[in-house]
Amino acid sequence: MRIRGVPGLLPALVYGAFAVFGLAVVAVSTQPLHRLWGAWAAGTYCAAALLSLARFRWRRQVVLAVTVAGALIVPLCWLAATGQGMPEVGVVEHSAALLTQHGRPYQSAAQLGADVNGYNPYLPGMTLFGLPHALFGGGVATDPRVWDGIAFVLLFWAALRVAGCGSPVRRTGLLASSPLIAFPLTVSGNDLPVVGLLCLGLALASGAAGSRPVMAGIVLGAASALKATAWPALLVVGVLLAARGRFGAAAAAVLAVVAGPFLLIQPRDLFDNTIAFPLGLTKAHSPAASPLPGHLLAATGQAGHLAVIALMASAALGIGVALLVRPPRTVVAAAGYLALVLTLLFMLAPATRWGYFVYPLGIACWLCLSGLVQPASAWWRQAGEEDLERLRADLPWPGERVVQIADQDQRYDDDRGEQPDHDHVHPGIGQAEQEREADGNRAAADQGDPQECWHA
Repeated sequence: MRIRGVPGLLPALVYGAFAVFGLAVVAVSTQPLHRLWGAWAAGTYCAAALLSLARFRWRRQVVLAVTVAGALIVPLCWLAATGQGMPEVGVVEHSAALLTQHGRPYQSAAQLGADVNGYNPYLPGMTLFGLPHALFGGGVATDPRVWDGIAFVLLFWAALRVAGCGSPVRRTGLLASSPLIAFPLTVSGNDLPVVGLLCLGLALASGAAGSRPVMAGIVLGAASALKATAWPALLVVGVLLAARGRFGAAAAAVLAVVAGPFLLIQPRDLFDNTIAFPLGLTKAHSPAASPLPGHLLAATGQAGHLAVIALMASAALGIGVALLVRPPRTVVAAAGYLALVLTLLFMLAPATRWGYFVYPLGIACWLCLSGLVQPASAWWRQAGEEDLERLRADLPWPGERVVQIADQDQRYDDDRGEQPDHDHVHPGIGQAEQEREADGNRAAADQGDPQECWHA
């Protein structure tokens, strides 16, 4: 893309902004793993910005390969090989070890006490990503983040393909190499498979996919079996596909298969880990403590915590009323509802992180990259071109129309061997123009000079 004749300037500016973000992570974050990624990413994005301004063959492909390798693959493999990761990586590995050893991925609240990292806030489906580590030991190939990344890439690529997007591989690579995905995937990664499943479920529910309610139900049911943050998607897409009950049946079947057995054998442990712990209703409180409104209000005491839960319930009620009064008619509207619900949830939750906003931002990126939502400039340009063509077709210039009709009349009269009818009023022009043309024709005829007839 060119800006004022400079090829590659826009990508260079974007990668420059990414580099600034990486430097900001190094300067602001208190987490060593975050700073490590920020240093890797800042250097990588700077190199990508310089390469974007250079002129050589396969420039775009080289830049994409550099960013994928430097901002994602290299730091991820380094942390996986050295066994470093955020606590949530260990939570998934521990739950998989419990499942293989005891047949249950959760421990009771009485056993855990105040052990923050012992709680497993994920639903049973997330345990699958820790099974390679539990079965074969540590290593790059068994790290849950690696499987999280593979799942996200495949799911997001499929979501683009289902939506009819061109170049889905390149667009998936561009998103995966951006800080939005590369940063959380390198240090944690647990939310990325859920994001990929949400995008694929929306794609299957869209008209571009032929609206496949059963497949959409299976995919969103799988997402809801990984983490509770996917539950709002069942409601929103369920309203979108309200006339097709097969969606709800498919989603319920998947949830029953994945979470049903553990709901039967340890219902209290499942509730304490996945519901009570994130809401701050256990002895141990979640370490997710970004300074967002819900956490700040809950930190004021018991009254503030109750107020936060009441606000979340009120927001859920308001969204439910909005879905009933104005239900989504398109997948774009449904995605907008879902992004709004998730944003409110993360803003008001007592335990929350900035990283959770990867959900609404990931959905927005899928909408833009799939072409379902066009950038404002492209929409404005297309609308202007369509309006101009419509004006040309419906409201032609009077002079051009008169000349065309006059030429047709003259040829028709010549073929018949008749004199032109100077009192003829040409259609397609305004009343004032018609009267002036008729007066001019009569005056010219009175003077005996038919060549003076007005054909503007």
